Amino acid sequence: MQDKKLTRIKALTLLTTGVLRAEPQKEEADECPRASLYERSINTDMLDEQALQSAPVWRRLMYRFIPRIPSQVIEAFFIRRKYDVVISWSDPHALLFASLLKLTRTRKPHVALMFWISKPKKAAVLKRVHSHIDTIVLWTSAHYEFAVNELAIPPSKIRFIPYYVDQKFWRPMNVPTDQICSVGIEMRDYPTLLEALRGLDIRCHIAAGSARGKLFPTVKAIYENGPLPPNITAGKLGPVELRALYARSRFVVIPLLPSESDNGLTVILEAMAMGKAVICSRTIGQRDVIQEGKTGLFVPQGDPIALRDAITYLWNNPKIAEQMGMEGRKLIESNNTWDQFVNSIQSIAEETVTGECAERTLSDTTRNSVRIHATRASIYS
Repeated sequence: MQDKKLTRIKALTLLTTGVLRAEPQKEEADECPRASLYERSINTDMLDEQALQSAPVWRRLMYRFIPRIPSQVIEAFFIRRKYDVVISWSDPHALLFASLLKLTRTRKPHVALMFWISKPKKAAVLKRVHSHIDTIVLWTSAHYEFAVNELAIPPSKIRFIPYYVDQKFWRPMNVPTDQICSVGIEMRDYPTLLEALRGLDIRCHIAAGSARGKLFPTVKAIYENGPLPPNITAGKLGPVELRALYARSRFVVIPLLPSESDNGLTVILEAMAMGKAVICSRTIGQRDVIQEGKTGLFVPQGDPIALRDAITYLWNNPKIAEQMGMEGRKLIESNNTWDQFVNSIQSIAEETVTGECAERTLSDTTRNSVRIHATRASIYS
């Protein structure tokens, strides 16, 4: 019998422009993460908004009157026969493409990378259309449990893998540390951070700004109570500037609003890859990466006094912060590298095409569940 691995599959990835923006010259100059690794390794075409310009004229005219994500999904449906598998790199892309497949009674190997499935509207759609998603990729144990227990999705359909960071771009740098920082826009609780830092002799920069031309309410909240305290600055930074900010920060603070999703995960991984300890609000969704007392500290959500205590503790104990950062870097190198993530997605795509995902044994699923609960136990111990 012919070895299926000898024939390389061809994939189509549905994603938002900018999510994996490959800029080879900047990558070569060490000015941005290595986004192109995904496209090269997976052997995939990238169908973002810009790619719609390559569609036939009549479809381009049609897409002028259709929102961007539905336009991408429709285009993916038209060209699906050119590919062995479609990979959806967002919840909206995944749910719309699965809905279109189900509506047209069409089968196509479909891998969905999903980020926040517990939102009520998304959950309602996913429950109805997961029949047309062959493999759902998750990296949050809260979402795994929600998918299995609340949506009745078969565990054999779900792959639980660690999320990623480009460990070669985000790396430790031997520079003096004279401040701390906070980064990100989604579900951030910056008012609590501002209150915790008020009056402290610790400088902090909040790297947050607009995204795709939109200013999130979490960013607006930074300025709603008047001028910032003199020890706090705020503003969006590019990749090189952000890396420099991480480098000169003694540790990174991630204040979160209540959420069952893993908000803050990208920043947590970047900080740990840079060899930095992390202070994070304890939420339902953020429980799979930070190891309490080893790579960082959890604080009660929305508690400025507890956050202030954690900040002053790590600031006054730089050796402890440094040791936590070293442990975080070790964890990244063993579990969360960009190369490992890309290899996992490539294997999952190949397994989906060959049907191996559907043939996974009960013992595989059991091991998956044991790993999730063991991780949770180590975090809360």
